[in-house]
Amino acid sequence: MIKKLFPWMALLLMPAILFTGCDPTRGCTDPYSDNFNPDATEDDDTCVPTRLKFVGEYDCNGTSHTGDTVLTSYDQVQMSITDETANTPEDMIMGISNFDQPLYSLDLLVTSQYGFSITTQTIGAFTFFGSGNINGRVIEMSYTRIEKIEIEPEVFDFDTLYLSLYGIQNLD
Repeated sequence: MIKKLFPWMALLLMPAILFTGCDPTRGCTDPYSDNFNPDATEDDDTCVPTRLKFVGEYDCNGTSHTGDTVLTSYDQVQMSITDETANTPEDMIMGISNFDQPLYSLDLLVTSQYGFSITTQTIGAFTFFGSGNINGRVIEMSYTRIEKIEIEPEVFDFDTLYLSLYGIQNLD
């Protein structure tokens, strides 16, 4: 009798064994988040977007130079990074000001867990590009600003400025 029941018992227990092994792994399923779990099959609403670590106000100092000439101290610069106008999970906006005078508002792109790039963009006669990274509250960034002038029919690079900024994120 047991020999006849064994195949039926095995057949009835098999689905229970299979479904027990298929419990979903809960975790962050957003690949753009700091706490992304590639093994997660079910999102648990704990995702922390990578770009949020960059968002904030920074007190910065730095240096600027034009080519191989004089290196100039560039200090007391405020930098603010927001994600208010972001179109994708990588986009951010950086505003640089000096004593409450806005200097630039540049588009940034998150390129890695700790890095970003200043996408090549033209504002007026200036073209900007560069990159940076963050380590805890410390931000480091280098970018180039090229001023072009146009004298028909030619366009000339009039002035190239290399700027390196180092800043500490303000805690609110």
